[in-house]
Amino acid sequence: MKKTILVLLVTGLLAVGANAQDAPTPPPSGQNRPPMMGQDRMKERREMMLKNLKDVGATDEQVQKCKDVMEDSRKKGEEMRKDATLTDDEKKAKRKEMMTDQEAKIKEILGDDKFTKYRDAMKAMRKDMPPPPQAAPKN
Repeated sequence: MKKTILVLLVTGLLAVGANAQDAPTPPPSGQNRPPMMGQDRMKERREMMLKNLKDVGATDEQVQKCKDVMEDSRKKGEEMRKDATLTDDEKKAKRKEMMTDQEAKIKEILGDDKFTKYRDAMKAMRKDMPPPPQAAPKN
């Protein structure tokens, strides 16, 4: 009886030890979170953009103007995504055009020095964000 209990106890301890080694390895730095989906990802990006504006020394008025530009771009993006007449390539080209237009407006609001600092901060932010989830392949 004692041998049976001892064997069960040792087996249980070995099983627990083996399971403890199956712990997943943490992802590389800057990717500690699971990929965010749609609105959550956009919301976090907008918040980071506004934080970066404040960090580069933008005034409250400049931040508000940039926020208005970003909101206008967001609305145009929603309209574009809903437009079923556009192909994926046309949407991609239009999205690039909208981003170029948004950057030009923000540069006009901030001036060259602050815009350069803002753009550098945005590049660093993109590097730290987890990659977007991969879309399922189209058949």
